[in-house]
Amino acid sequence: MELTQNNIKKAIIRSQHCQRNWDLSRDIPKEDLQLMIDAVTLCPSKQNTAFYNVYAITDRDTIEKIHAQTAGFYLADDKRTVTNSQVLANVLFVFTSNLDHSERVQVKQMEFGDESETVKRDLHMASGVAAGFVNLTATLLGYNTGCCACFDDAPIKEILNTEDEIVLLMGIGYKSDKPRRIHHADPTAVFPAIPKEEIKVIQI
Repeated sequence: MELTQNNIKKAIIRSQHCQRNWDLSRDIPKEDLQLMIDAVTLCPSKQNTAFYNVYAITDRDTIEKIHAQTAGFYLADDKRTVTNSQVLANVLFVFTSNLDHSERVQVKQMEFGDESETVKRDLHMASGVAAGFVNLTATLLGYNTGCCACFDDAPIKEILNTEDEIVLLMGIGYKSDKPRRIHHADPTAVFPAIPKEEIKVIQI
């Protein structure tokens, strides 16, 4: 994609839309996956601290096991709860807390206290910045994306063999030929369209 102002704006708008179904017949090229990993690891964080780790998962069995732990989206029209199928993408990024492992974080915790809201805030802010970077990077590369914060933490920890907090799931991949709001594994489930709420900007 040529990086004109118009094309960048189109990518920004497209990146806000959650893709719910995928074309799994295609593999993401290694160089594209590496660029996404660069985006998620080389983006800014407070004092360049590693507040989070990231799993980049392409193994289908692992992705499907994690997906099974995302039942939590309530379809009001159907009066039922479904899984978040954005997780079933070609690659799944899983953000986990690194607060128990980073030496810099340990210093911060000694300074502010082990249960410091400041450190937790920094974890979620850094993870959010990283998710935004990889989201836009992937969109500019032509992929679709979908974030998921509705999941059962404990089973995913077991699947990944980690004790670290699961912060965010993010699917990235090739969209299918179905409308993006149709559930990947259940075509009878259609996620609602939620218009972007206006964010006020004050220019001074």
